[in-house]
Amino acid sequence: MDIVLIGAGRVAGAFAPFLMKMGSLRVWNRTFENASILAKKVGAVAISDPTQVKGDFAFVAVSDKALKNVAEQFSQSFTVALHTSGFHPSSVIEPMANYVGSLHPWLPIPEQDHNLLVNALATFEGNREAEQIAAELASIVPLRLHRIDSQKKTTYHTAAVLLSNYVDVLMIKGGELLREAGVTPAYDDDAPSNEHSSGELDAEKLFVKEIVETTLRNYLKLGKDSLTGPAVRKDMEVIDAEASTLSEKWSLVYRLLAEIIMEGGI
Repeated sequence: MDIVLIGAGRVAGAFAPFLMKMGSLRVWNRTFENASILAKKVGAVAISDPTQVKGDFAFVAVSDKALKNVAEQFSQSFTVALHTSGFHPSSVIEPMANYVGSLHPWLPIPEQDHNLLVNALATFEGNREAEQIAAELASIVPLRLHRIDSQKKTTYHTAAVLLSNYVDVLMIKGGELLREAGVTPAYDDDAPSNEHSSGELDAEKLFVKEIVETTLRNYLKLGKDSLTGPAVRKDMEVIDAEASTLSEKWSLVYRLLAEIIMEGGI
Protein backbone atom coordinates (compact mmCIF):
# COMPACT_ATOMS: atom_id res chain seq x y z
CA MET A 1 0.00 0.00 0.00
CA ASP A 2 1.30 3.44 -0.97
CA ILE A 3 0.81 5.59 2.16
CA VAL A 4 1.37 9.32 2.59
CA LEU A 5 1.57 10.78 6.07
CA ILE A 6 0.54 14.43 5.88
CA GLY A 7 1.95 16.29 8.86
CA ALA A 8 5.09 15.97 10.93
CA GLY A 9 4.02 17.03 14.40
CA ARG A 10 3.46 15.11 17.62
CA VAL A 11 0.51 12.99 16.48
CA ALA A 12 2.09 12.29 13.10
CA GLY A 13 5.31 11.23 14.80
CA ALA A 14 3.49 8.93 17.20
CA PHE A 15 1.62 7.12 14.39
CA ALA A 16 4.50 7.02 11.87
CA PRO A 17 6.19 3.78 13.08
CA PHE A 18 2.87 1.92 12.86
CA LEU A 19 2.06 3.31 9.40
CA MET A 20 5.43 1.96 8.27
CA LYS A 21 4.12 -1.54 9.00
CA MET A 22 1.13 -1.07 6.69
CA GLY A 23 3.04 -0.37 3.50
CA SER A 24 5.44 2.04 1.81
CA LEU A 25 5.41 5.31 3.76
CA ARG A 26 6.18 8.80 2.51
CA VAL A 27 5.91 11.97 4.60
CA TRP A 28 4.81 15.43 3.49
CA ASN A 29 4.71 18.59 5.56
CA ARG A 30 4.43 22.23 4.53
CA THR A 31 7.89 22.63 6.09
CA PHE A 32 10.04 20.10 4.24
CA GLU A 33 12.70 20.09 6.94
CA ASN A 34 10.20 18.74 9.48
CA ALA A 35 9.02 16.07 7.03
CA SER A 36 12.63 15.09 6.41
CA ILE A 37 13.42 14.78 10.12
CA LEU A 38 10.42 12.56 10.78
CA ALA A 39 10.97 10.45 7.67
CA LYS A 40 14.59 9.83 8.62
CA LYS A 41 13.54 8.92 12.16
CA VAL A 42 11.24 6.10 11.03
CA GLY A 43 12.91 5.06 7.77
CA ALA A 44 10.36 6.64 5.43
CA VAL A 45 10.80 8.98 2.45
CA ALA A 46 10.19 12.72 2.67
CA ILE A 47 8.24 14.43 -0.13
CA SER A 48 9.42 17.85 -1.27
CA ASP A 49 7.15 18.23 -4.32
CA PRO A 50 3.45 18.62 -3.36
CA THR A 51 2.39 17.20 -6.75
CA GLN A 52 3.73 13.85 -5.53
CA VAL A 53 1.33 13.80 -2.58
CA LYS A 54 -0.94 11.06 -3.87
CA GLY A 55 -1.39 7.35 -3.36
CA ASP A 56 -3.60 4.64 -1.90
CA PHE A 57 -3.98 5.98 1.62
CA ALA A 58 -3.48 9.38 3.24
CA PHE A 59 -3.09 9.69 6.98
CA VAL A 60 -3.70 13.33 7.79
CA ALA A 61 -2.32 14.52 11.13
CA VAL A 62 -2.44 18.30 10.94
CA SER A 63 -4.05 21.04 13.02
CA ASP A 64 -7.83 21.45 12.93
CA LYS A 65 -7.59 24.76 11.12
CA ALA A 66 -5.37 23.25 8.40
CA LEU A 67 -7.59 20.27 7.53
CA LYS A 68 -9.85 21.99 5.01
CA ASN A 69 -6.94 23.55 3.12
CA VAL A 70 -5.08 20.23 3.01
CA ALA A 71 -8.16 18.46 1.64
CA GLU A 72 -8.56 21.06 -1.08
CA GLN A 73 -4.85 21.18 -1.93
CA PHE A 74 -4.73 17.41 -2.48
CA SER A 75 -8.16 17.00 -4.03
CA GLN A 76 -8.89 13.55 -5.52
CA SER A 77 -5.37 12.35 -4.73
CA PHE A 78 -6.15 9.22 -2.68
CA THR A 79 -8.41 6.21 -2.49
CA VAL A 80 -8.76 6.37 1.31
CA ALA A 81 -7.97 9.16 3.76
CA LEU A 82 -8.13 9.30 7.55
CA HIS A 83 -7.63 12.38 9.69
CA THR A 84 -6.87 12.46 13.41
CA SER A 85 -8.96 15.42 14.54
CA GLY A 86 -11.32 14.86 17.44
CA PHE A 87 -13.29 17.97 16.50
CA HIS A 88 -13.95 17.70 12.77
CA PRO A 89 -16.06 14.96 11.15
CA SER A 90 -14.57 12.90 8.34
CA SER A 91 -16.55 14.91 5.77
CA VAL A 92 -14.04 17.77 6.03
CA ILE A 93 -11.53 15.74 3.98
CA GLU A 94 -14.01 14.35 1.42
CA PRO A 95 -12.42 16.30 -1.46
CA MET A 96 -9.15 14.37 -1.18
CA ALA A 97 -10.30 10.72 -1.32
CA ASN A 98 -13.02 8.33 -2.41
CA TYR A 99 -13.47 7.05 1.15
CA VAL A 100 -12.82 9.05 4.30
CA GLY A 101 -12.86 8.62 8.05
CA SER A 102 -11.50 10.06 11.27
CA LEU A 103 -9.35 8.12 13.72
CA HIS A 104 -8.91 10.05 16.96
CA PRO A 105 -6.71 8.77 19.80
CA TRP A 106 -8.42 9.34 23.16
CA LEU A 107 -5.39 10.70 24.99
CA PRO A 108 -3.11 13.72 24.96
CA ILE A 109 0.02 13.28 22.84
CA PRO A 110 2.57 15.86 24.06
CA GLU A 111 5.52 14.36 22.14
CA GLN A 112 6.38 12.08 19.22
CA ASP A 113 6.24 8.91 21.29
CA HIS A 114 4.61 5.88 19.63
CA ASN A 115 4.47 4.07 22.98
CA LEU A 116 1.72 6.45 24.10
CA LEU A 117 -0.63 4.89 21.57
CA VAL A 118 -0.17 1.25 22.54
CA ASN A 119 -3.48 -0.10 23.94
CA ALA A 120 -4.97 3.42 23.96
CA LEU A 121 -8.64 4.10 23.33
CA ALA A 122 -9.49 5.61 19.94
CA THR A 123 -12.65 6.51 18.05
CA PHE A 124 -13.67 6.17 14.40
CA GLU A 125 -16.40 7.63 12.23
CA GLY A 126 -16.69 7.59 8.45
CA ASN A 127 -17.16 5.28 5.45
CA ARG A 128 -17.10 1.49 5.81
CA GLU A 129 -14.13 1.26 3.43
CA ALA A 130 -12.21 3.79 5.53
CA GLU A 131 -13.14 1.88 8.66
CA GLN A 132 -11.41 -1.22 7.29
CA ILE A 133 -8.15 0.73 6.99
CA ALA A 134 -8.64 2.25 10.45
CA ALA A 135 -9.26 -1.21 11.90
CA GLU A 136 -6.10 -2.54 10.26
CA LEU A 137 -4.03 0.28 11.75
CA ALA A 138 -5.73 -0.19 15.11
CA SER A 139 -4.78 -3.87 15.13
CA ILE A 140 -1.13 -3.01 14.43
CA VAL A 141 -0.73 -0.42 17.20
CA PRO A 142 -2.91 -1.84 18.88
CA LEU A 143 -5.72 0.60 19.67
CA ARG A 144 -9.03 -0.14 21.42
CA LEU A 145 -11.31 1.19 18.71
CA HIS A 146 -14.84 2.53 19.26
CA ARG A 147 -17.31 4.15 16.87
CA ILE A 148 -18.87 7.58 17.36
CA ASP A 149 -21.61 9.60 15.67
CA SER A 150 -20.25 11.92 12.98
CA GLN A 151 -22.86 14.53 13.94
CA LYS A 152 -21.70 14.58 17.58
CA LYS A 153 -17.99 15.29 17.11
CA THR A 154 -18.20 18.72 18.74
CA THR A 155 -19.81 17.27 21.87
CA TYR A 156 -17.29 14.41 21.87
CA HIS A 157 -14.28 16.73 21.60
CA THR A 158 -15.67 19.07 24.25
CA ALA A 159 -15.59 16.10 26.62
CA ALA A 160 -11.99 15.39 25.64
CA VAL A 161 -10.93 19.00 26.29
CA LEU A 162 -12.67 19.11 29.67
CA LEU A 163 -11.23 15.79 30.79
CA SER A 164 -7.69 16.33 29.52
CA ASN A 165 -6.64 19.89 28.75
CA TYR A 166 -8.68 21.58 31.46
CA VAL A 167 -7.88 18.95 34.07
CA ASP A 168 -4.21 19.43 33.18
CA VAL A 169 -4.54 23.19 33.72
CA LEU A 170 -6.23 22.61 37.09
CA MET A 171 -3.46 20.23 38.16
CA ILE A 172 -0.81 22.75 37.17
CA LYS A 173 -2.58 25.54 39.05
CA GLY A 174 -3.22 23.32 42.05
CA GLY A 175 0.45 22.42 42.13
CA GLU A 176 1.41 26.09 42.06
CA LEU A 177 -0.89 26.78 45.01
CA LEU A 178 0.61 23.86 46.95
CA ARG A 179 4.07 25.25 46.34
CA GLU A 180 2.86 28.69 47.46
CA ALA A 181 1.38 27.10 50.58
CA GLY A 182 4.81 25.71 51.43
CA VAL A 183 3.97 21.99 51.48
CA THR A 184 7.12 20.09 52.45
CA PRO A 185 7.78 16.63 53.93
CA ALA A 186 7.76 16.44 57.74
CA TYR A 187 10.96 14.38 58.02
CA ASP A 188 13.88 14.64 60.43
CA ASP A 189 17.31 15.16 58.93
CA ASP A 190 18.14 11.47 59.32
CA ALA A 191 14.86 10.24 57.79
CA PRO A 192 14.47 9.26 54.10
CA SER A 193 14.03 12.15 51.70
CA ASN A 194 10.66 12.90 50.14
CA GLU A 195 11.97 12.07 46.67
CA HIS A 196 13.15 8.62 47.76
CA SER A 197 9.93 7.70 49.53
CA SER A 198 7.57 8.89 46.78
CA GLY A 199 9.24 7.48 43.68
CA GLU A 200 11.21 10.62 42.80
CA LEU A 201 8.18 12.94 43.10
CA ASP A 202 8.56 16.23 44.92
CA ALA A 203 5.94 17.20 47.51
CA GLU A 204 3.95 19.34 45.05
CA LYS A 205 3.54 16.56 42.46
CA LEU A 206 3.00 13.91 45.13
CA PHE A 207 0.06 15.85 46.58
CA VAL A 208 -1.42 16.43 43.10
CA LYS A 209 -1.04 12.74 42.25
CA GLU A 210 -2.68 11.52 45.48
CA ILE A 211 -5.77 13.73 45.32
CA VAL A 212 -6.35 13.32 41.57
CA GLU A 213 -6.02 9.52 41.72
CA THR A 214 -8.35 9.32 44.72
CA THR A 215 -10.87 11.62 43.04
CA LEU A 216 -10.85 9.42 39.94
CA ARG A 217 -11.39 6.25 41.98
CA ASN A 218 -14.28 7.90 43.80
CA TYR A 219 -15.88 9.03 40.55
CA LEU A 220 -15.59 5.57 38.99
CA LYS A 221 -17.26 4.08 42.06
CA LEU A 222 -19.88 6.72 42.89
CA GLY A 223 -20.41 8.94 39.84
CA LYS A 224 -21.93 12.32 40.74
CA ASP A 225 -22.22 11.23 44.38
CA SER A 226 -18.43 11.47 44.61
CA LEU A 227 -18.60 15.28 44.76
CA THR A 228 -17.50 16.80 48.07
CA GLY A 229 -16.22 20.17 49.24
CA PRO A 230 -17.47 23.65 50.15
CA ALA A 231 -19.70 24.04 47.07
CA VAL A 232 -21.56 20.81 47.86
CA ARG A 233 -22.01 22.09 51.43
CA LYS A 234 -22.88 25.58 50.09
CA ASP A 235 -20.36 27.05 52.51
CA MET A 236 -20.05 30.60 51.14
CA GLU A 237 -17.61 31.68 53.84
CA VAL A 238 -15.04 29.18 52.61
CA ILE A 239 -15.84 29.82 48.92
CA ASP A 240 -15.44 33.59 49.28
CA ALA A 241 -12.23 33.27 51.28
CA GLU A 242 -10.60 30.88 48.84
CA ALA A 243 -11.73 32.76 45.73
CA SER A 244 -10.21 35.94 47.18
CA THR A 245 -6.76 34.34 47.31
CA LEU A 246 -6.74 33.88 43.52
CA SER A 247 -6.09 36.22 40.62
CA GLU A 248 -9.14 37.79 38.97
CA LYS A 249 -9.54 35.19 36.23
CA TRP A 250 -8.85 32.20 38.47
CA SER A 251 -11.26 33.61 41.06
CA LEU A 252 -13.93 33.78 38.35
CA VAL A 253 -13.26 30.14 37.37
CA TYR A 254 -13.43 29.04 41.01
CA ARG A 255 -16.72 30.89 41.64
CA LEU A 256 -18.33 29.71 38.39
CA LEU A 257 -17.56 26.07 39.16
CA ALA A 258 -18.89 26.55 42.69
CA GLU A 259 -22.10 28.08 41.32
CA ILE A 260 -22.57 25.21 38.86
CA ILE A 261 -22.29 22.70 41.71
CA MET A 262 -24.53 24.66 44.10
CA GLU A 263 -27.21 25.19 41.45
CA GLY A 264 -27.27 21.48 40.59
CA GLY A 265 -25.92 22.07 37.11
CA ILE A 266 -23.67 19.01 37.29
